[in-house]
Amino acid sequence: MQYADPTANKKRMCNLYRQNLSAADMKLIAESGSLSLDETSRGQNVEPGYVGADSDGPVLSVEGGQLTLRYRRWGFPPVRSGARPITNIRNLDSSWWKGANATFLKESAFRCLIQFSSFAEWSADEGKNAWFEVEADVACFAGVWRPWRGERLMKVEGKKRRERREVEIELFAFLTTEPCETVAKVHPKAMPVILTNAQERQAWLRGGSESFELQRPLDDRLIRRMSDYSLQRD
Repeated sequence: MQYADPTANKKRMCNLYRQNLSAADMKLIAESGSLSLDETSRGQNVEPGYVGADSDGPVLSVEGGQLTLRYRRWGFPPVRSGARPITNIRNLDSSWWKGANATFLKESAFRCLIQFSSFAEWSADEGKNAWFEVEADVACFAGVWRPWRGERLMKVEGKKRRERREVEIELFAFLTTEPCETVAKVHPKAMPVILTNAQERQAWLRGGSESFELQRPLDDRLIRRMSDYSLQRD
């Protein structure tokens, strides 16, 4: 799930973020939400790396009253066959969300947190990704996950290229919203919904209509654009 050079501008890759989820992060998220980490998650070592669309990344959700780590595939099923997976969710009033996917959005069991250290948005003016980092105890995207069965690109032992296989896997996506001023300078369409503290994380995982109030731009004081030099050292 790693990309060799996140500063490369040969290919547009705005669906890209870096995660560095640590055991300390998981403990903080659990304890600040009055949860415990399940035994399997406590023993997992998460390797830092870049997560792109239709690849696997670490995702935190609540199962049996405990915070649990699962590796899930980034991208809900496409609207039509052959289309790209749906990585980001903006219009919660769409027929897509009010139809077959309504259960996964509304029920708290399918809420999740996606930890990140930085995320990319495409800058058309510069012809490359602009990267951003956030000031928070643990920065997380507000996510939703779901089980799914169908054809997906999967790694095949002994082969470099992935192949389409019929699989049963768990998928995730996260909410987007209008961009704050810092992000809008390079990407005026949208930015991820970002949770920066325990209260916001708890509200999102708890679910209910009040949780959708979190779908708002991040405070500009909490976000900054990273330099290419910082990315190269990351």
